[in-house]
Amino acid sequence: MRKEPDPARRNPQSTNAILRAALQLAQEEGLSKVSIDGIAARAGVGRRTIYRWWPSKSAVVLDAYVQRLRDTPLMRPRSAPSDDVRADLVGMVKDTWIEVVGDSAPLVAALIGEAQHDKEVAARLWERLIAPSSEPVMARIKLAQDQGQIAAEADPYRCAELLYGQIYLRLLLTPNDLDESFLEDCVDLALNGLRAR
Repeated sequence: MRKEPDPARRNPQSTNAILRAALQLAQEEGLSKVSIDGIAARAGVGRRTIYRWWPSKSAVVLDAYVQRLRDTPLMRPRSAPSDDVRADLVGMVKDTWIEVVGDSAPLVAALIGEAQHDKEVAARLWERLIAPSSEPVMARIKLAQDQGQIAAEADPYRCAELLYGQIYLRLLLTPNDLDESFLEDCVDLALNGLRAR
């Protein structure tokens, strides 16, 4: 992966125009139809300005999307947990997938698709979006372990994978919606497992 230039040297007005243009085009036309030329034209900058800071259109769109999320529950510190781990986890996944992602789920799916053949986009996606959204879930699971509500031997990272894996599978490979009922079921399956009780 190439070394990124120092973001502090970017012109803030040009950067904001580029990010705004990239996100607008991705939402209007879909990621596959976005081009560096289109972003440059809408932002009123040259192609070289974009390529100075981003290696590809997907990297620009990802940064634009992450900037949009900056003031949402996905990126803000969460309120203190309750005594109900299920309610807290349901709240987290609903905040993320209903309140924050919502109608932009196809864009998230497209970025994940791009990450399958672009290692730089994959690294950025993990660092800037996937990992930050998983960390609060892992922290809440760890707290539940400390309180004796979840098995102490369970790996919080794998627990988060179990929860979010269901969501990403539905997002990427099925025609079904990411609705509230499904998200609650994901939490219940992750917490309760499949073993008969």
